[in-house]
Amino acid sequence: MFEPHQGPRVFGVPLGQDFSTSLHDGLRQYFNTMSPTNVARVEIYVNTRRMQRRLIELFQKGNALLLPRIRLVTDLANDSIEHALPPAISPLRRRLEMAQLVKGLLESDPTLASQDSAIDLAESLVALMNEMQGEGVPPETIANLDVSDQSGHWERALEFIKLVQPFFEDGQLDGEGRQRSVVESLIARWVENPPSHPVIVAGSTGSRGATSLFMQAVAKLPQGAVILPGFDYDMPSNVWDMMEQKTGAEDHPQYRFKAFCEALDLHPIDTKAWGVSAGTNSARTRLVSLSLRPAPVTHQWINDGPDLGNLALATEGITMIEAATPRTEADAIAVRLRQAIEDNQTAALISPDRVLTRQVTAALDRWGITPDDSAGLPLQLTAPGRFLRHIADLFCEQLDAEQLLVLLRHPLSHSDRPDRGDHAFRSNALELQLRRYGPPFPTSQSLTDWAKEKPDERQGWVNWISSVLIDLQDDTQRPLDDHVARHFNVAERLAGGPDTDEAGGLWKKAAGREALRVMSELRSHADAGGEMSAREYRRLVNSILAAAEVRDRDAGHPQVLIWGTLEARVQSAELVILAGLNEGTWPEAPTPDPWLNRPMRKQAGLLLPERRIGLSAHDYQQAVCAREVVLSRSVRSDEAETVPSRWVNRLTNLLGGLGDQGGPECLDAMRERGRHWLSLAANIAAPKMQLDPAPRPSPCPPTDARPQQLSVTQIKTLIRDPYTIYARKILGLNVLDSLSHTPDAPLRGTIVHKILERFVKEKIDPSSPDAQTSLLSLATEVLVEQCPWPAVRALWYARIASFAPHFLEEEAKRRAFSTNIDTEMYGELALTNLSFKLTGTADRIDLSDDGEALIYDYKTGKAPSPAQQKHFDKQLLLEAAMVERGAFKAVGRVRTQAAVYIGLGSDLRDQPAPLKDEPTEETWSRFEGLIAKWMDPAKGYTSRSANETLAFEGNYDHLARYGEWDETTDATPQDLS
Repeated sequence: MFEPHQGPRVFGVPLGQDFSTSLHDGLRQYFNTMSPTNVARVEIYVNTRRMQRRLIELFQKGNALLLPRIRLVTDLANDSIEHALPPAISPLRRRLEMAQLVKGLLESDPTLASQDSAIDLAESLVALMNEMQGEGVPPETIANLDVSDQSGHWERALEFIKLVQPFFEDGQLDGEGRQRSVVESLIARWVENPPSHPVIVAGSTGSRGATSLFMQAVAKLPQGAVILPGFDYDMPSNVWDMMEQKTGAEDHPQYRFKAFCEALDLHPIDTKAWGVSAGTNSARTRLVSLSLRPAPVTHQWINDGPDLGNLALATEGITMIEAATPRTEADAIAVRLRQAIEDNQTAALISPDRVLTRQVTAALDRWGITPDDSAGLPLQLTAPGRFLRHIADLFCEQLDAEQLLVLLRHPLSHSDRPDRGDHAFRSNALELQLRRYGPPFPTSQSLTDWAKEKPDERQGWVNWISSVLIDLQDDTQRPLDDHVARHFNVAERLAGGPDTDEAGGLWKKAAGREALRVMSELRSHADAGGEMSAREYRRLVNSILAAAEVRDRDAGHPQVLIWGTLEARVQSAELVILAGLNEGTWPEAPTPDPWLNRPMRKQAGLLLPERRIGLSAHDYQQAVCAREVVLSRSVRSDEAETVPSRWVNRLTNLLGGLGDQGGPECLDAMRERGRHWLSLAANIAAPKMQLDPAPRPSPCPPTDARPQQLSVTQIKTLIRDPYTIYARKILGLNVLDSLSHTPDAPLRGTIVHKILERFVKEKIDPSSPDAQTSLLSLATEVLVEQCPWPAVRALWYARIASFAPHFLEEEAKRRAFSTNIDTEMYGELALTNLSFKLTGTADRIDLSDDGEALIYDYKTGKAPSPAQQKHFDKQLLLEAAMVERGAFKAVGRVRTQAAVYIGLGSDLRDQPAPLKDEPTEETWSRFEGLIAKWMDPAKGYTSRSANETLAFEGNYDHLARYGEWDETTDATPQDLS
């Protein structure tokens, strides 16, 4: 295939060319002079699966021929060429084994780290071990590092790193280690017996040690060749010579090629171009090359800038989007991609920011476009992934109502069954029950009690739920085998439904099959995991699911592609969009290394953070030289101002300084093209119709539709927010209770009321020495019964204990001149001249020694002031009037001596009702007048008529469309007769 050649054979594909297409075209030229059998013997190693598919696709489009053998470089790790090498150990098994060692170390010295961090520490240690094996760094090198001048943290880190040493000695290699061993075996074999058929490595930059060794060996073969992607042929020889690691040039996009060529005793300038050079924008490549010159020679911008030539030609295909926010950036990118489809262009979005690419995907859904995303969707975000994560949560926490309904409503629960409609109907009924009546933490007994209402329809379904989901929480240490078995059992039984051994749709479709593969791998290696808690197991499962990805190759639009930077390195598109070009995103901020700092890594011969930046820079340089490019960034993130990517800064600064050649004008034109797409996105997102804001509602229903009965506590609502009464009593719209029951203030008030009600009913003497003990004993019983949160029980018990002495002291005074009649007393009273009834439930009514009523209301919150009671909160005043009119049968028709709010909150003062200023006769007369007004069909139920505070939030504000109007807007009566 290749002519005889002295020295290594290295080619480069220039910047601006589609690497896959250039590789294919060059190979075709060679294959035209070769026999079909010789073509079939050619071995081509590429760096990604996508490039492998792309190359095969290009060959299939051309004239018929026998395909060469196209393999991945990473496949060398599984090569059987060296039979003495055992297969690479599973990364998961290695991680589980490492976690056991880490846990043992933490048990011997708990000061090193938290026990809960063993799984995460093991994962990072395994990654370090992989890197050591790939770079050929033995553990002795790490153990002998000089850390005398480093902080004490690094000495502690070495204690963990020493844990990897046994794995180097047991003969079982990780993937990286086995790949290096295979490469070394191949090199040794090729020294004695080099292959006679062509061997080509294409698309790799040689950034990894084992890969670089393999590429060097291939380049030296008689019929070997290395083809480098995105080679900068515009960089002068003297600049190549000045790029050295010691000068900090490793973050330059071309540094890896310089290091690779030096390893072969080859000068980069002597690297030949591969195939026939396609039409590229040479003006663009020169501009980008100059903008990325290594830092020590950026002064050459002044010298070499005038030689760039036509800047308009170099920048005419570049658009620069500078959006206000990431959301705006995503919308503008989506619009540009939509236009590409209209123009029949193939467009590729390239970004390391997965959040941004998902936002773009969501924006494209407006037009029903699903991009072909090379990264796919993380398994943890798919339906099976979420399902498995929810179940893992049950092992760690007590099942609450919200978790139960999340699982029952999950599309995989009771799936692939003809009776799933019945399952959904029963889930709805159970949800309403749990919202209204609870309990916060369902039990088998509470579910059974609910099922007894309709035993023929519900009992079997409830038995299935109870057997699968109830009482799964377990804090004990269990073997990993047991955890995985429980996880499989619960997941399959819940997915399959009652009375079946099937797993429903859990393991079906692409996401289900990937979930089964991941969980089966965990089950097969569970024997290496030892014992762990449920929380450790949940952390392990979550990390495993997050690392797996699901991709449907047939679902994406063929013209809209989302690539990671690795895929973009070796292929291009008609339109290339580089998004998220901000510091910290592209290039990404270096990941904190808990084990080795930069000097230690350099001393050991491991990868430096600058190498990753250099690779990102090369990805940028390769992509920005495409025919049509969009450079996109957001000026602000969700938190603060952003800093443009260093590469964008270099490009804009270079153009801004070339005033004599029209650089600033070219830069303005780039930005203007970006503003065009931002404007289109804003227009698309803007409402298509300008609607007038809703008026402030004040519906006026006819008299016979108005409520004929209200409670004393609802009168305050009638005065302050009449619209709420309209919505509840006339429209019949009740607020749906929260599914997530929380220990809130209303529940605390209910519990305190219950405790004091029992204290009074059981006639416990408040002056007795044992009174406080009895009261707190009642508190304990009621709290256990009605407050299932242990921490909250303790807190509320402390609050009750704090007001108990004051309550007992005041209660003794009350008992001295009165006797309790009853608690929670219901009363009702009809108006004489109107068809209306007032109802109420008094917390407590006592009778004084002279036969007068004493009304008490327990208040754990702030009691209303006398002024508030006069004008708004008329509960006690109305109850006093009801007592004097015989509304409470057990009390009779007696005079009200006093009505008092008993303070049991932060303020223990009692707040009496202003009966002297508001006599009961006058209160009742005003109340009758109030109700008479509300029976007038011209009277409207105005929303937020007299809310107490500006922060007031009504339950029906959304129905009233509050926000389109405010309190300064006049109400608009609406005749509903």
